[in-house]
Amino acid sequence: MQNHNRQEAYFLYALSFLFLPVAVLATAQVWVLAVSGVLGILAIRAVHGGIALKPNGLLVVMMMMLIGWAATTSFWAMSPDRAIQTSIRISLVCISLIVLVDAAKKLDQKQREKFGYWLVGGTVTGLVLTGILILWGGAISVWLGENRLTGHELADLNRTSTVISLLAWPVALIAAKTYGRLAAAAVIVFSALLLFALAPSTPLVAFAVGLVAFIIAWISPGLGKRGLLLAFAGAVIIVPLLDVLAPPLIDFLAANLPVPHSEIHRLVIWQFAAERIFEHPLVGWGLDASRAIPGNNEEVYLFQFGANAETGQAMPLHPHNALIQIWLELGIVGVILIGAIFSLIVALIPSALHDRARPATLIATTACAFTIAQLGFGIWQGWWMATLGLMVMIAIATGTNPPAPAGRQGRPGRND
Repeated sequence: MQNHNRQEAYFLYALSFLFLPVAVLATAQVWVLAVSGVLGILAIRAVHGGIALKPNGLLVVMMMMLIGWAATTSFWAMSPDRAIQTSIRISLVCISLIVLVDAAKKLDQKQREKFGYWLVGGTVTGLVLTGILILWGGAISVWLGENRLTGHELADLNRTSTVISLLAWPVALIAAKTYGRLAAAAVIVFSALLLFALAPSTPLVAFAVGLVAFIIAWISPGLGKRGLLLAFAGAVIIVPLLDVLAPPLIDFLAANLPVPHSEIHRLVIWQFAAERIFEHPLVGWGLDASRAIPGNNEEVYLFQFGANAETGQAMPLHPHNALIQIWLELGIVGVILIGAIFSLIVALIPSALHDRARPATLIATTACAFTIAQLGFGIWQGWWMATLGLMVMIAIATGTNPPAPAGRQGRPGRND
């Protein structure tokens, strides 16, 4: 059994080390990294006599309900084949998450320390690669006589900044425990500087939200967890109010930002999606229907820029907001199921009074991920679901206690 666990641990070490470098060099292929790790762990378990998993039963039930409902919506989805394909993808993601979490939970204290070293080493490697790409982009800009950086403003590095903003928190936790608080502060500051240099606003905003969440959770883990639940509820409640809230906000952005195209376009997309949501509020338009919603290809007015009227597509591919997309496609039923899963995840965050750093880090990471999901990518994108799954694995390995030795199992202990 010890040899079995040690072999699994090697796969987790590799995943932790390669996560950010892969996100820098080929972010869209993060799912390949995650799948390779899962297959490796399953292969080891099969060789040693079976695939034994001990997942959280309630979480598994909720996942099954979500998968079942997502597949059911294919009966009225605008593209049934795509809905079925996406529901299969979600099923595979859920299975992979169960495997990764189960493997991470079985790491003992020494293995968790090694996991932390590999995670820090891989993250530092990825940050250095990111810095090199930024400098390379600056050199190209100077050579071309441009006034701003050009080479680093690529879609892949936009995704890279997302991974950096998420990894900063567990890596800072490891640095604090290993090298002290100054090292943790250095990780946070360096990550923030790279995010600023990379330019995309969503990861930087998410990073700032994570910092606020960390401070609140450091003061009170319970308050931090309640804040996450309130943020989720607020994100749902605001959807019916977008017709009232968006116009004055658009006017404010147009008057105060030099070129607010992307910010205003995002708000207009949300307005359009909200209107479509309330045409089928209970059961939605069907899984992955966002890209085919009637009117999504229309050019809509955004704001006046000098003598020109700025326009944009009503909804390119997806709403760039996880809860709006889920409500649009899966209806309020899907929102309730996702809300139940999110609430359970928040409830499982430890609230140990003797160690404020770990729950604060987990809450900060969750807040950061939630903010990105609400402002950024399509929720069913393979690389994004894989990123979230790997972050859950990292959170378990770095932010929770290892299993008690066999002789101590069943004995009462401190809340961790």
